[in-house]
Amino acid sequence: MFVSAVNKLISNKDAVLAPLRASLDIAFDTSALEAETEELQSEIMVTSDLIQKCICENAHVALDQTEYQKRYDGLTARFDSAKAQLEEIDSAIADKKSRRATIEAFMDTLAQADLMEKFDPALWCGLVDFVTVYSKDDVRFTFKDGQEIKA
Repeated sequence: MFVSAVNKLISNKDAVLAPLRASLDIAFDTSALEAETEELQSEIMVTSDLIQKCICENAHVALDQTEYQKRYDGLTARFDSAKAQLEEIDSAIADKKSRRATIEAFMDTLAQADLMEKFDPALWCGLVDFVTVYSKDDVRFTFKDGQEIKA
């Protein structure tokens, strides 16, 4: 079944690879996320400095502790929010880079593949994302580019 599904994919590889190559940079572009990362890192630095100044001022000047605590809590909430956003964006960037690497590896494997006569473990690992078995006669191979082929 695998051989049949892969041969269907390989026989159509130019039609599969062309749109992938054309859309790779657009689909996995991280420049906007990286710009947002820089802004958030700047926000974290500014907020961190403000927290330090707030603590220093409280240590050296007699302040109303209720007002100080309110100001400190506001700054730490601002810092924690920016840090959480930064972690989410870092995760999104890592996810896009990982998915791009997977698609690029798929494309390289497919570009080098020739029609096959018997099972090839390298093609299995390089092309197949997962297999869904609905019944004995209905087995579908989902490839790493998202394409599903019924064997």
